Amino acid sequence: METFQQKLIAYAEEIRNRKIRLILSIFISLILFIVSCHYLYDGINKRFLVYTLLSLLAGGLLVCPRPQLPKFCVPLLLLYLLLIPRKMFQRMELPLHDMSKIRDGALFANILIILLVYAILLLIFQRVRFALGGGGIVLLVLSLVNYYVNQFQGGNLNFSNLLAAGTALSVLDSYQFSMTSELWYSILYFCFFIALGFWCDIPGKGLKYHGIVTAASLVYCLAFYFGFWQSDYLSSRGIEGIYWSVQENGAQNGFLIGFGLSIKDLIIAKPSGYSDSAVARIINETEESYQAPESVEKDSSPNIILIMNEAWSDLRVLGNVETSEPFMPFTDSLTENTIRGNLFVEILGGLTANTEFEVLTGDTLAFLTPTAIPYQLEVNHDMYSLARVLKEQGYQTMAMHPSGAGAWNRDNVYDYFGFDTFIDINHFEVPYETFRSYISDECDFNEIIWRYEHRDTDKPFFLFNVTIQNHGGYYHELDNTIHLQKIGNTAMYDNGYLDSAETYLNTIKVTDEAFENLLAYFSEVEEPTIICMFGDHQPLLGDIFYQAVFEDSGLSETEQVARKFITPYVIWANYDREYPEYGDMSANYLGAAVLECAGVELPPYYKYLLQLQKQYPEISQRTIEELAEEEAVQKYQILQYSQLMDREIPNPVFTTGN
Repeated sequence: METFQQKLIAYAEEIRNRKIRLILSIFISLILFIVSCHYLYDGINKRFLVYTLLSLLAGGLLVCPRPQLPKFCVPLLLLYLLLIPRKMFQRMELPLHDMSKIRDGALFANILIILLVYAILLLIFQRVRFALGGGGIVLLVLSLVNYYVNQFQGGNLNFSNLLAAGTALSVLDSYQFSMTSELWYSILYFCFFIALGFWCDIPGKGLKYHGIVTAASLVYCLAFYFGFWQSDYLSSRGIEGIYWSVQENGAQNGFLIGFGLSIKDLIIAKPSGYSDSAVARIINETEESYQAPESVEKDSSPNIILIMNEAWSDLRVLGNVETSEPFMPFTDSLTENTIRGNLFVEILGGLTANTEFEVLTGDTLAFLTPTAIPYQLEVNHDMYSLARVLKEQGYQTMAMHPSGAGAWNRDNVYDYFGFDTFIDINHFEVPYETFRSYISDECDFNEIIWRYEHRDTDKPFFLFNVTIQNHGGYYHELDNTIHLQKIGNTAMYDNGYLDSAETYLNTIKVTDEAFENLLAYFSEVEEPTIICMFGDHQPLLGDIFYQAVFEDSGLSETEQVARKFITPYVIWANYDREYPEYGDMSANYLGAAVLECAGVELPPYYKYLLQLQKQYPEISQRTIEELAEEEAVQKYQILQYSQLMDREIPNPVFTTGN
């Protein structure tokens, strides 16, 4: 029997714990209220009353005793599940858009996913309070990540982004995180949802309790999968991924549905008509029909330097952008032994590796899932790329990047692609020089020169370089020499000071100067050398900039979006030659074009691409719907599937006869 002394000690401990909880409750409520006043205060109004109440409740629930009787707990749980998920969905969306475009059925679908999170956590932890409170924490974290992914990359969080989390963390310090009033309002609501969730519970223990909890969780998960996810609920309501505009995808579907569709879209389906005999037939047809341009002569394996320049773009493709002085004067001046054009890419503001994948492989993202990042999933075995094709023709092959080797899984991918060597930032031989906290293009290009001078001179040299100088986060103060004067029809003094756009243009000028120095060096080199530089994507510069540049442009929304996915490419040689005319093209064609310009042996895959490019200059996720039924495009899909899924080395699709 418990003694009086033990009862006294227990009572004192309970009083002490209550006192600690009370102090903690007051402290939490006070902090939430102070921060809310900082971000939300605009007078004594309805919002003031709401955030004051939420602050008190989020802290106060810590000291309120939880109901212990089922007759109170069950109705409370049902009330929570009836009201909170709907409000939680709204607070996940409102920091990004006003929800006026949410499709019919999308609200209910997103609520079902929120309940699925609860069900999974209930199955794992076997306690209602941990399922509801823990679910709130999970959804808050996902909501915050989605918000900042949207701010920095212009799209919603998808499953492939999670696979690329390591790369994102490596450049996190280059971005400036900000808190908006609407975002904090959502965080405050979530604090209340989480506190209330941990407060709600159904008391119970033993096998009967755990059996009911497990059965209820499993029944919901199975019902969700077979009765909703695998049914025609979404398609019957027109709910599908809107990948031509990532902003519209979130605005119409909601974040959770968009995230779910990104998981559902991961599987690569075998193309209709795919077989080994179909591949062989396409190869034979290609070999018979391909004719090299008359201007292309078989060269003695020139050195090839291929540079993917981070965020290198010409903003003039968007519309009228007037500056105090040119920001790409050297590139604009190139004419001799040079071809230039626009490159249609699939990404904006980030996901660099996707353009890299298309250029190095010749594959198009249009045949993959709309949220794919091939470097994370599809490239998981030895396969052909420009590196392997040239390596089989006797080239020394090298990849180079002035950052960590693990970014975008490159340390594995480059090995799969057949590169002899990968030079990351830790293996640079030239002294580091930075610009905006990144290795500068000048430093990067100096390393290219050093690697060229120390190459294996018994072999022709192929180097693929990915720069980093112009990476996003254009808030650094620079000693700008170039100033924006007019965007669209708006003079800058009428529209405010767009410092991020101006900073970006000054970084492009620095790149232009470094490129001039690089070509000046190789113009003095006796060995024939071809240099190609292209941009992986445009920068994401914010709504104010785009509103100004597109105002009164007469462009449709689809046309405006398409212009954000254009970057330049330049192919230059240090010796006299006539290049074929390629014009504007999507990124999947560029690698084949560079090899054709170099006059090296082309495998059937690249011959097919070069013929296809004349017929369909752009094959992308924006154009594939209208091109999907074209026979030539379907043959391309068959060849690409062989490239990605056939692990045979050598692969007949890439056999050159050497």
